[in-house]
Amino acid sequence: MSIENNILVYGNHEISLIKYPRKNTDKEITDIIIIIFLMHEDYLKKLGSSYENSIKFHNECKEYYYTFKYEKYIKNYTAQDILFLINKTNEYFRDNKNVNLQLSFLKNLQRIDGIYYFYIKNKDFYLKLFSAIEEAKNAHFKCKEFSYNIVPPIDFYGKINSSIYSGMELMEINSYAQYLISKKIIKELPNPIYF
Repeated sequence: MSIENNILVYGNHEISLIKYPRKNTDKEITDIIIIIFLMHEDYLKKLGSSYENSIKFHNECKEYYYTFKYEKYIKNYTAQDILFLINKTNEYFRDNKNVNLQLSFLKNLQRIDGIYYFYIKNKDFYLKLFSAIEEAKNAHFKCKEFSYNIVPPIDFYGKINSSIYSGMELMEINSYAQYLISKKIIKELPNPIYF
């Protein structure tokens, strides 16, 4: 196979451009999910930290603003806006276990607020994924084994089985995602399934 059909992962380790996502395997869907989230790493890191920043700045009695851009939607949030949205929604879901009531509540939210809420609710998924990539790299170069269990967020994909990835698989998928980004081939982030 020619070098033009390969991606350099590290050193002399290359993978074929057609290796990922792995077709007709139990990891095909999770490969795609990982690739999509890695394509938006910087955006998601800033989004994920917006909730913690709103708490921090609110407690310090300082102003904080976050502009959330998603597809054609744009909304400016203050720290108070963020805290109110997240706390109000969490409280409603905690007090109302009936799924129909919860869906009705979501339909009454502005779409952008609902999307923001579900990205904050699922921030552990993508922030831990980004950390796992770094851990995989560190483990590899220290000649240690590393594995990570990918549990796709139900709010975006419904129920999908989890898959365990080796450090090498994560490094390869990350290299593949970076290659796609360099070629300006970027798949959009998923919408929450409730909208």
